[in-house]
Amino acid sequence: MADRKSTLILLTNSYPLAHGEEFLENEINYLCRSFDHVIIAPVQARQDDDMTRTIPDNARVFRIGSPAPQGLARGLALVKGLRDLPIHGVDWAAARHKPRLVASDALFEARAQDALDKLLALLPQLRLSPDSRVTIYSFWLHITARTATLLAEQLRAQGITVDRVVSRAHGYDLYPSRSPRNHIPERKLLLRSLDEVCPVSNQGTRELQSTWPQFAHKVHTRHLGTPDPCTMATCRREPFTIISCAHLGAVKRMTRMPAILATVRRYGIDARWTHLGDGPEMGALRQEISAHGVKDMVTLLGHVDNAAVTETQRSLNPTVFINLSLSEGLPVSMMEVASLGIPIVATTVGGVSEIVSSANGQLLPAEFTDEQAVEALVRLATVPDDEYRRTCLASRQLWEHQFRDSVVYPAFCREVLHGR
Repeated sequence: MADRKSTLILLTNSYPLAHGEEFLENEINYLCRSFDHVIIAPVQARQDDDMTRTIPDNARVFRIGSPAPQGLARGLALVKGLRDLPIHGVDWAAARHKPRLVASDALFEARAQDALDKLLALLPQLRLSPDSRVTIYSFWLHITARTATLLAEQLRAQGITVDRVVSRAHGYDLYPSRSPRNHIPERKLLLRSLDEVCPVSNQGTRELQSTWPQFAHKVHTRHLGTPDPCTMATCRREPFTIISCAHLGAVKRMTRMPAILATVRRYGIDARWTHLGDGPEMGALRQEISAHGVKDMVTLLGHVDNAAVTETQRSLNPTVFINLSLSEGLPVSMMEVASLGIPIVATTVGGVSEIVSSANGQLLPAEFTDEQAVEALVRLATVPDDEYRRTCLASRQLWEHQFRDSVVYPAFCREVLHGR
């Protein structure tokens, strides 16, 4: 570490306030060990949101956030954004055909400028000087990243050394297909302004490098990581226990599980299913459970605190973890499962293929049929014992090599945030 005091400014959406970005709970301790001071600035949290996570002693939270403006406030933000919008930051060729894209960029810019103004008002508390060393880290390649680049400009104008401005990239902030009108605002401007962009999956890296080849040298994969659970799960096949963990939204497609479970049972397999997570599809899921006559074979645990998920999964002595999602980034839930040595059946979406293979489970097509999911589960139920044990061990080994927090986060701090 440099002799001068080092400060990290971490821009998040909501962490450590309210809920969301649970994966930062694994990373924050490593960040705080790597820097003398860490400032966490949640850009989209409400000012009165509760502090829901414990942070290290050398970290502070700057409450600068506000939710997306609505009504009159949205109109005022649009006007402000149009005024502040950098001419070179807009794809004017596309905007001529789709004027709404300019409005999208303007609102994006206005929200980033608003976060910047609130952050600058609090920065005097840090007593930064030309002797300070600052790194700015955006957890998303979106509004937080634009705020980061604006902040860097302001600090450098004051003579403060900003060593690095970097951003991770995950899903909605990376793939235009997941955004309204297939458009992510000010993408070229962000890629030009940032020192490094780190998608959490190789697929995300390929997406950015192929779409923006002029910035390919700045884009490098950096996986998220999870802590060692120390004790692996004792995976059993009798009963054949399927587990899943996801917010019950339509994109997760968990309402298809009752039909899949019922079909697996018709093969004479004593299959059970336990789901961790709640959401808007819970009512529809209960209806499907009743319709397929599997109520006694299903356990819906509802919301489980992030800190309790791993122990809950281990205690179930599961046979397999299943994910049927239509869209993913690089699921932390699968990293946690792999660390427990649990086989995985999942759809080939996002970066899932970086966690799941034929060695530790089976990949399903994104548009899979119920029969394909059943076939994958029945195969795990019927392979020889030694092959099943190898599948469990392969999950653990993959996690150790690619997603162990004590490996990936120190390397990220050293090589990306400090640029060494």
